Amino acid sequence: MHSLTLSQSIDPKLWMYFVILLAVIFVGGIAIFAIRRALFSQDQSSSNQTGGGLLEHLDEMKRNGQITNEEYEITRKSIIQEASRNMSEEPTSDPDNS
Repeated sequence: MHSLTLSQSIDPKLWMYFVILLAVIFVGGIAIFAIRRALFSQDQSSSNQTGGGLLEHLDEMKRNGQITNEEYEITRKSIIQEASRNMSEEPTSDPDNS
């Protein structure tokens, strides 16, 4: 009597679809990990965000009439001062290369 193993009893096309499914799951997992990393990284946190993004948003608020020109100038100067302060406080040496 001839006995069939699992690999012999399943259609080869089904194996191909199974491998493709595993590849899609693997690639999708990597993509989700990369997106989560980008969204939740320290550089993207709103408390540390300075520079162009905030200034563009501030300019848009001024153009839409949500803030006055005086409020715009005061806030713009504050953002620039904070960014300058943060840049001067960054360490100049890499602790990993010690």
